[in-house]
Amino acid sequence: MSKPDAILMGPFVGELYWEAGRFAPMLPWSKYKKYKDRDIKYIIYTREERFDLYGKNADILVPLRIEGDYDTKQPNCFRLNGLKPDNYMKLVKKFKNSYLNRYNIIEHIYANVEKGQFDKKTQFRTKNMSFKFAPRQINYELVNNYLPKGKPLVVLASRYRVGFKRNWKSWPEFYDLIEKDEFLMSTYNFIICGKKGEYVPDSKNRFLDMNKIPLINGSSLVGLLLVIMENSFFTFGSQSAIPNISLLYKVEVLEFGCQKTLHTKTYNIHNSKITFVENRNYDIRASEIFKEFRGILKRKQGEINHG
Repeated sequence: MSKPDAILMGPFVGELYWEAGRFAPMLPWSKYKKYKDRDIKYIIYTREERFDLYGKNADILVPLRIEGDYDTKQPNCFRLNGLKPDNYMKLVKKFKNSYLNRYNIIEHIYANVEKGQFDKKTQFRTKNMSFKFAPRQINYELVNNYLPKGKPLVVLASRYRVGFKRNWKSWPEFYDLIEKDEFLMSTYNFIICGKKGEYVPDSKNRFLDMNKIPLINGSSLVGLLLVIMENSFFTFGSQSAIPNISLLYKVEVLEFGCQKTLHTKTYNIHNSKITFVENRNYDIRASEIFKEFRGILKRKQGEINHG
């Protein structure tokens, strides 16, 4: 009896956006385009918190656990700083060997993390990708139970990492400006998104917050984020993964930072609408960016009125 066919993807050890925008989309493209008429098992090896980048499109999700991950080692492009390429290749080989006896492996897709290659943005071709994420069903149920109905949803991506040079200190002031604006508060719902320990929550508890949605078995913070993106109307934040993921969902973005071309063109696969304010020191005044923010949302009110 012949073995069933399988495609392996991973291990993936790099940054969230490089997985979301440069790796994971190869799964739906392969499954629904390249091999759409073939019975193939898709086996994914990644961090459990990122399972929902593959979600219902995957057949087997294998949790990746690395000593020192996020502590002594940090994701960087396609690689993990502190994880030697030889040790990465050991993970690759062990993953493949564990399925050789059970499956006919027709492809094994993984990143080249050698020096000079780990940050190569074109390592995988976007023409061989489909940006149709399929988070597991429980994520939809959790988000739909949490989000209020009736007003468009605006995402606030308040990234803030301890010791990070690209932190913006004015998030609390920005939250105050939103809360004081009668038009914004009456027209939109606002949800703050980010990873625990790496974002700025609202200390006054005035807005929705994705971290207030309790995770249960079969859900993930990334899964919640993807469902939120499906429901969102607009995103604001400094340059980071969440605004980039918004663009993959064709959600309009207001972003500020130091790499305009990367975040408006290179990472903007669908040429989604984006306003990018260059601010290399991440010290833009809250009142200045708020004026831009309010102006865009005032303009977008017309989209609501015209369906």
